[in-house]
Amino acid sequence: MEFGIFYQLPCGPDQTVVGRYDDMIAEAQVADGLGFASIWLAELHFNARFSVMPSPLLAAAAIARTTSSIKIGTAVNLVSLHHPIRLAEETATLDILSKGRAVFGIGRGSNAIHFEGYGVDQSDGRDSFPEAVDFILKAWTNEELNYDGEYYHAKGLNVVPKPFQKPHPPVYVASNSEDTFELVGSMGHNILVGPLIATTEGVRSGLDRYRKELVNRGHDQSKARVNLALPTYVAADPEGAYSGMQPTVDAYLDTLRSNRQGRGPGRADVLNYDMVYEEFGIIGDTQRCVQRLNHFIDLFDPQEIMCWFNMGGTLTSNQVKTSMELFAKEVMPHFS
Repeated sequence: MEFGIFYQLPCGPDQTVVGRYDDMIAEAQVADGLGFASIWLAELHFNARFSVMPSPLLAAAAIARTTSSIKIGTAVNLVSLHHPIRLAEETATLDILSKGRAVFGIGRGSNAIHFEGYGVDQSDGRDSFPEAVDFILKAWTNEELNYDGEYYHAKGLNVVPKPFQKPHPPVYVASNSEDTFELVGSMGHNILVGPLIATTEGVRSGLDRYRKELVNRGHDQSKARVNLALPTYVAADPEGAYSGMQPTVDAYLDTLRSNRQGRGPGRADVLNYDMVYEEFGIIGDTQRCVQRLNHFIDLFDPQEIMCWFNMGGTLTSNQVKTSMELFAKEVMPHFS
C-alpha cells in the first residue's frame, strides 16, 4: 500500500496566498522525509476560499526542487481547459525537473464555472477528453507527431522535452460519474476516486464497472492502480482527533454549499461533519485510523491512499505536520 497527501489549497479571509503556498511546500518537505510516496495537487479556478492553485504544475515544479523522493502528481489537471500540446510540454518539464517523479493525474472536469470562465463549451470539452489524452501520449512517445483527430491536429511536430520516465509518466484519471468509470477502464489507465464526492456505493459500483471494462478491453487488471482520496487526521486521543478535524471539514462543506448557490442542490447539501467522520474519513487516534483503513481496503481494494489532511485549509501548518507524523510513524507501518 502506498500513501500520499493531497492539496486543494483553499485560502480563507484571515490567510494569505503566500502563506498558504509556503505551508504547502514546507509540508511537502516533511512528507518527503516521513516516507509518503506522493503528493497530489489540484487545479481549481475562480474561488480563493476553495483553492488558490490554478496552476498545479507550477507548484509541482517548486516542490520538485525542494524534495528528493516523493512523487509529484496533479489531482487533477483539467484537460479540457488546456491545449494538449501545452500539457504535454509542461508535464514533461516537471518530469525532467523532478528526475522522473511526475505523475500525470487528469480529469474531464465537472464545474460549470471553470468552463464558463475559460470560454469552453462544457459538453465539447468532456467529449474531446479521450482524444486529448491520446494526443498527449503520442506527443511523448513519437519523435515526430502527426495527428489528425476530430478535435486536435498536428503535422510534423517535435514536442520537447520528452519525459524523463519511459515511455512516459504514469497516467491517473479522476472518476466521479458512472460513465467516467467505464471510460477510464476502456482507456486502461489508473484511476483516482473519492467516496466523499462520488458516495460509497457510487465508488463500489463504479470500480466494478472500471475493472470489468479493463478486462473487456484486454488491459492487464493487475497493473491498474486504484487511488482512494480520504479525509485524514490523526491525534493522540479520539476526542482530540474528532474535534481537531471538524473546523477544516466544516469550512470545506460550507464552501461547497456556497459554490452551489443558484445552481440547484449538490452533494454538500446532504453532508455534515459526523457523516465525514463516520463514513468517509480516516479520523481518530492510531487504533481507529488503522481500523478505518482496513475497512476501506476491504471495501474498495485500493493500491494507494491519498490522505486529505487539511480539507478546508483552516488547520495550522503545525497541526498538519503533527498529524502527518503520527500517521507516518504509527499508522503506515501497519500496511507496509
